[in-house]
Amino acid sequence: MKKSIYFFLLGAVTVGLLAFVSTNTAQPSDFHESFAATLKNAKAYTLEVAENMPAEDYTFKPHDSVRTFGEQMAHIAMSSKLLNTMFIKGEQVDFNPAEGAKMEKAVGASKEECIKLLSANFDEIIVTIEGMNDEDLQETFIFGFAPNKPELTKEQGFLFIRDHITHHRGQAITTLRIKGHKAPSYRPF
Repeated sequence: MKKSIYFFLLGAVTVGLLAFVSTNTAQPSDFHESFAATLKNAKAYTLEVAENMPAEDYTFKPHDSVRTFGEQMAHIAMSSKLLNTMFIKGEQVDFNPAEGAKMEKAVGASKEECIKLLSANFDEIIVTIEGMNDEDLQETFIFGFAPNKPELTKEQGFLFIRDHITHHRGQAITTLRIKGHKAPSYRPF
């Protein structure tokens, strides 16, 4: 009987130690996989918002201080591509804010162009994240658009892109509702 208790305790301690060791060893994250799924959902949701606005209302501006609906859509597409190219891919970009605003205005006047650009630029970001590994995601860059120019990881860069998309999509949804058009139902992740 004593041997049975001894072997039971020894087995329990061994299993406990193995469980402790296996849960405390560094495991690769699945950020790139889960974030790619998040971006695919964000793409579908954003395209649905873009589709729900009739083409003739793409130039509607609810207030002089904000972008038109189409400019919001163009801004989502163009700024996401810019952030991905500059910060995630680390490629040199000659960025001129005034030229960017002109391009947003031109592209934003066309529902067809906005949808085409949104789809292509979301796809490019999705391909970028799918091609990365944990080490890539921990590489850093200087976020030059922020006043204090913080150093961020590429993982944080992707989270910023998602936040930026969400912010402007929310503004576009408000504009849809102001015009009396149906906004798509919320889609988390």
